[in-house]
Amino acid sequence: MKFRCERDDLLEAVQFASRAISNRATLPVLSGLRIEATESGKVVVAATDLELTMETAFQAGVDEPGTAIVPGRLFGEMSRSLGMGQVSVVSGDAEVEISSGRGQFRVKALAPDDYPALPLEDRDVSGDEITIEVEASVLSTALSQVIRAASGDESRQVLTGVLWEIESGRVTVAATDSYRLAVRSIDIVGGAAELKKVVLPARALGELARALQGCGGTVRATMKENLVAFAVPRSVEGSSGGGESVIGSRFIEGEFPNYRQLLPQGYPNALTVDREALLEVTKRVGLLAQNNLPVKLNLSTELEISAHTPDVGEGQEVLDATYEGSELVIAFNPQFLHEGVSAVQTANIVLEAGDGLKPAIIRGEGESAFTYLLMPVRLS
Repeated sequence: MKFRCERDDLLEAVQFASRAISNRATLPVLSGLRIEATESGKVVVAATDLELTMETAFQAGVDEPGTAIVPGRLFGEMSRSLGMGQVSVVSGDAEVEISSGRGQFRVKALAPDDYPALPLEDRDVSGDEITIEVEASVLSTALSQVIRAASGDESRQVLTGVLWEIESGRVTVAATDSYRLAVRSIDIVGGAAELKKVVLPARALGELARALQGCGGTVRATMKENLVAFAVPRSVEGSSGGGESVIGSRFIEGEFPNYRQLLPQGYPNALTVDREALLEVTKRVGLLAQNNLPVKLNLSTELEISAHTPDVGEGQEVLDATYEGSELVIAFNPQFLHEGVSAVQTANIVLEAGDGLKPAIIRGEGESAFTYLLMPVRLS
């Protein structure tokens, strides 16, 4: 393998693909990047941990097509440290040489025969598959709203994922860690004739959300058997090479909870308050809610937020608000409350509550596509 390219094109591709490399790789070869130079003048850079796969490409001057497996972290640091301008990459007997200006560096290559086939490589095989298209900005917002509610507890693996309910023209995504639930519906092109449910890892969707930041255009998702592949326009990554980057992931096996039965039909008590003001006050008052203690919300014609930690201190602040219902005191984990309010996209948020024990609903004023359900903390 031998090719010439711009240092920035190589660096962006390496940084993108390297995010699929896990620190807990079960096989040493999975710490590597697969670099393939093709006869068509394209260099494809990919990595996988067998669950998450990330692949991207750029145009280069290919003198000799071929494939090499390089140590991912080290090659990434080497690419970053090179000077601006053109670089040359050559693979030889068990090593890869990268040259820039008057500098030459060699790194031991990993055995290509030991590197597994990428799960994405069979994504174009004909068969039963579902394809959807969605605006990149819409999907980016939806993922940022929902992923935060996924669990980090690996002992309940299905809750570390995000449920996708796919219908014709619509997708509903939902995540929960048993203390809160985030649900968002999205209009799409395509979909499934009959309702299809899959659970995708929050880690993979987090990488997708990161790749979509500032992206225009359309994302195409193809689902087949136990794999999804998201094709993202390369313009997202700022490459001059064009084309697409692909993020692929296997589904999480298991039955996701029936979240719809948790959503109440409505509560008699509803508070409407400025979103930014509530975020600021929650952050300030939350400083006095230490040792896993909650913040208390006194819902009435005004909203009083307070917190108290013995031997540390206490604080309270009052916000103007519009309230319909009976006066009510309810308490929440300050981090979960802050994350739910920050996920709302409208200027005002609406908080609906039944009493201090039932889960509360947070949504944007006049907004029905996103719902955040939050369990209260029982007050002693």
